[in-house]
Amino acid sequence: MNRELRRAQAKQDKKVEREKEERKAARRRRVEMLRSRRAARRAEAKASAGTKAAGKSGGEGADKPTQKGGSGAGPGRGRNPGRFAGALAMATVFFIVLQGSVAPEPGENDLLRSVTGAGFYLLFGYFAILWLMRRETPRPLVVTLLFGAFLTAGVEVAKLFQPEVPTDLLLLALALPGLVGGAFLGRLVYTSAPR
Repeated sequence: MNRELRRAQAKQDKKVEREKEERKAARRRRVEMLRSRRAARRAEAKASAGTKAAGKSGGEGADKPTQKGGSGAGPGRGRNPGRFAGALAMATVFFIVLQGSVAPEPGENDLLRSVTGAGFYLLFGYFAILWLMRRETPRPLVVTLLFGAFLTAGVEVAKLFQPEVPTDLLLLALALPGLVGGAFLGRLVYTSAPR
């Protein structure tokens, strides 16, 4: 009786060991399959990045950016400048509107206020073009300058409805050069960033 029990137990143990080995082998096959897929995707991404880099170095359009990630979250997207440029551009729009809607304090330095306002336009041009170039928007420089012009016009029209807020002519004279300078600076930073 004991012998039969031992045989049955040995058979059961062998069966459990065999099942355990089969599960280990199946797991190894799955892991190897996932690794091979990952390696194939990496090789494909490197090959596509190489063809894009070769197309860009061929001299076709320094104005038109080509980035590795496209519109998805591809391999090179995080390295391009302007990761938070959209949020920072919106923040500068907020500060431009805020400064344009508040009346100057008596005895406040008007020159400093005008230069600060023009600085916000410079920052807006810089962040807006970085954001647009990162999103691969066609003609980002034109879009940035048009939006900056509309923003300036909107702020000045809003000032007409507030008689206590005067029009700052020095700010208007410095806003356009600041906007253009920021846009060209942002484009320079984006195009010279390593890919």
